[in-house]
Amino acid sequence: MDNDLKSKLNEIPNLFIQFFNNKDYENKLKLFNNPESDQWWVSGDKNVYPWAGSDTIQKRLDGFQILQNGYDKYSMTLIDNIIDFERRIMLVVGKTVSMGFGMTKEYSNEYAFIISVNEDGKICLIKEYFDPSAYLNMAQSTPTLKGIFKNFFPHSFSIAR
Repeated sequence: MDNDLKSKLNEIPNLFIQFFNNKDYENKLKLFNNPESDQWWVSGDKNVYPWAGSDTIQKRLDGFQILQNGYDKYSMTLIDNIIDFERRIMLVVGKTVSMGFGMTKEYSNEYAFIISVNEDGKICLIKEYFDPSAYLNMAQSTPTLKGIFKNFFPHSFSIAR
């Protein structure tokens, strides 16, 4: 592996976290290979958690951007990362804290992302693991959030709880 690619791989965990902290959606192609077709898989049972399963990275970014635009407070902190340089795969562990949309309680959750990177040093696949029940509770905590999630997942998101 050449040193340029190794250097890029070392930077990706921080770049990934900062991408969301800086809401840098306009520059997504600096970090992501092809958001329109590359996949972002999220853990969970799709019958219970409508966001579970695979979608394009772009669809995940669109949903995330809608949420971030409404948060009064948002941060993601890098907790740990492990990089397999030979296979260009990394584990990135982060913690998010957010507040907004009339929430009375701060939302906090830890996320583990398994990220695959192509030969150009760009993210081409993400697998995300987290506590989906905490996310569901946040999603149903205010009428505004219920509306956002119902709009984003019109055929499967139950707003009655």
